[in-house]
Amino acid sequence: MKKVIAALFVIFALSTALLPACGFDAEDVGGMILIDMGNGVTHWSDVTASGTCIDIAQNAAGSLGLEFVSSGSGILKIGDFEEHRVGSQLCSWRLYEWDGVEWMPADAGSAYSGGHIAWGFYPEGSVAPVVTPDSMSCWIQSRGDSSMSGTSGSYGTESAAVPVEWYKTYSTGMVCSSIVVAGDLLYHTTNGSFGGTTSDSHAWLYCIDRFTGKEVWRFDLSTGGQDISVRAPGGYDITSPVIAGDTIIVNSTSEHTDDFGSTIMYMYCLDRIDGTLLHSEAIAHSPPLDSDGDVRWTGRTFVTGGTTPVYDSGALYLGTSDGRILCYSVSRESGFQKLWEYVPPSTMSGDTYAGTRGSFYFHSPVIVDVGGVRMLFMGNYEGYIFSLNASTGTLNWARKLIDLGSDNKPHPGTPGSVSTITFCPDGRLVVGCTDGGLSSLTGYTLCIDASTGEGPAGSDYYWKIEALLNQPVSDGTGFYSYVSPSNNGSSVLTNADGTESAVRSAIYKFDYEGRVVWTSVDYQTVKASLTLADGTLYATDYSAGVFYPSGGGLTALDSEDGSEIWRVKLSPFSADSYSMVSPTVIDGRIYVGNDYGAIYCVSEVAGPSWDGGKEIVLSGGMSHWSWLLLLAVTVSALFMLYRLY
Repeated sequence: MKKVIAALFVIFALSTALLPACGFDAEDVGGMILIDMGNGVTHWSDVTASGTCIDIAQNAAGSLGLEFVSSGSGILKIGDFEEHRVGSQLCSWRLYEWDGVEWMPADAGSAYSGGHIAWGFYPEGSVAPVVTPDSMSCWIQSRGDSSMSGTSGSYGTESAAVPVEWYKTYSTGMVCSSIVVAGDLLYHTTNGSFGGTTSDSHAWLYCIDRFTGKEVWRFDLSTGGQDISVRAPGGYDITSPVIAGDTIIVNSTSEHTDDFGSTIMYMYCLDRIDGTLLHSEAIAHSPPLDSDGDVRWTGRTFVTGGTTPVYDSGALYLGTSDGRILCYSVSRESGFQKLWEYVPPSTMSGDTYAGTRGSFYFHSPVIVDVGGVRMLFMGNYEGYIFSLNASTGTLNWARKLIDLGSDNKPHPGTPGSVSTITFCPDGRLVVGCTDGGLSSLTGYTLCIDASTGEGPAGSDYYWKIEALLNQPVSDGTGFYSYVSPSNNGSSVLTNADGTESAVRSAIYKFDYEGRVVWTSVDYQTVKASLTLADGTLYATDYSAGVFYPSGGGLTALDSEDGSEIWRVKLSPFSADSYSMVSPTVIDGRIYVGNDYGAIYCVSEVAGPSWDGGKEIVLSGGMSHWSWLLLLAVTVSALFMLYRLY
C-alpha cells in the first residue's frame, strides 16, 4: 500500500510540474510596466528606461505605437483614452505599484525605483488592474472588451488534446453567457430551469477554478438572497458577468415582482473572490403603453430586464427590455450610482407608432473612440441603431436600418432587430440586421459611417451584404464572420477579384469594402461569434456533438487563409447541446459552454475519458446521466449488502 501511495504521489507531482504555467514568476524577470485601458484591453512592456514613472509610461507607449500626452504631475492620455468625466465621475490615468501580492495605489509623479508598475484608466476608489505579473491575461467581459472586439491579447493552443482537459456539467440550466476570466478564476451563469420533472432550478452565477474545473462559489441570481417573489426563474438569464477590479457585476433577468406587481430586474455587485454580495440595484420593466394597456412599439418585447453590461471609462453601460440605455458608476464602497439615462421618444402619429424606442435584449452596447470622443452604439428590436456620447448620454444620431413589417415571416408585423455592431479602423461600422429571431432566417449586413450613420454623400450605406453574419471580428486587414444565406436576397457575394459566388454556410474573411478574401470549408451552423487570438480564429459549432464532425465541435482556423488547424468534439453532450457561447482564449486554454449545461476547457493537456461520447438525454428527472449513475451505484451497493449480510 505504501508503494502505491508513493507512486501516486510521484505521478501527481510530475503531472503538476508539466502543467503549462500562467504568466511568469516575478522573481525571474526584470521590471515590467502594465498599461491597462480599463475596458479589457491591456499591454505589457519591459521597463527599458529610467526616470519617473511617467517617463517609463511614455517610453512604453511609444514602443506600442500609442499616443501619449502628459502634464507635469500625471498622464492625460494614452491611446484613445484621455482623462474625462462620465456624468459626474472623473476617470483618469492612475499609477499602481506591485507589492508582490496586489497592485497598490502610488504617487503619479514618483520616480521609478524598480519592480513592476501599472498605469490604469480608472476612477478614484478601490478599482485596480485585474491582470498581474503572475497572471498577465484576462477576459473581463463579453467579447473581451467594451468595443466587443472578440480579440484576445493572449494565445490558444496549436494542438488540442482529447478528451478535453476538463469539463463541468450543471443541473441548473443552460450555459448561455460568456465565460469571463481573471487570474485563476473563471465566471459564468446558468439560465435556470423551470417546470422540469425535477424541482425547479434558479439561475446561478458560478465561480470556477479555471485550471481544475472545481467550483469555488456560486450565487443565486433568481433571488440574490433577498426576500423577493420569483415568478419564472428559467429561460431568461443569458446575460454575461463583467469584472471590475476585485468585484464582479451581473444582471439577473429572471422575472421578479415588487409589491406593486411590476416586473423588475436586479443588477448585482459581488466580491469576485469569495462571492459576497456587496450591492444590488433594482431596475423596473416599464415600457410605454397606449390607452388599451398595450406596448406602443411594433417590435418584439422581452420581459427580461437588461442586456449584458459593458465596462468602459470607469462606468457600466447597458440597455433595458423597456427601451432605455443606462449608465452607472459602481464601487464596492458606494455601490451603484446612476450617471445618466437615455430614453428614446415613444410618440404616436394617430394610431401609428412613430417613436424610436424599442426593446433592448441580449446584445450589449459597443463603445469606441470616434473623433476623440467615446461613443456608444446600440441597436434595438424596433429596427433602430443609436449613437450616443458615452460620457453624457446625449444622442448623436439614430437610424432605422431594418423594417420588414409584413415580410417578417418568423415574427409577423415586427420591423426586426439591429443585432450586431463592429467598429472598423477606417471609422465605419459593420452592422448586422435580422428578423429578430433566435435563429434568424432573414437579414443583411450594412456598412455605415460611425460619425453620421449614413453612407457616402448622405446615402443609405457604403455597401450591403444580403446574408446573415455573426458579429464580425476585425483585425486591421479585414473582418471575419460565420456567414449563412438569407431568405430575403440573392445571397451572392462579391469576391476580392471582382467575381461573384453564392453564399455558403462557412467562415469568411472580408475586406473593409465587403468583398470576400477567403472562405473556409463548410460548417453546419456557428451562432456564437468568432474569437481571434494570436492569428488564430476559434469557432464553436451551434449544433450538438451527435452531428460531429459536421457539428458539435470547437475549431481553430488560420486567419491568413481559413485553413483548419484542429477540430475537437465537445464531449460529454446531448442531442440538444447547442452553443451560442463564444470561445474565451487565455494562456493556451480555450473555454466554451453550451445548452447541455456544461463548460469545457480545451488545451494541449488531455483530460479524463468519459464513456465514449454516447448521447445523453437531458430532459430532467431520472433521464439525466448523473442520476442514472447514482441509481446504478445505489443498486450495486444494495446488492453487495444483500450478499454480505
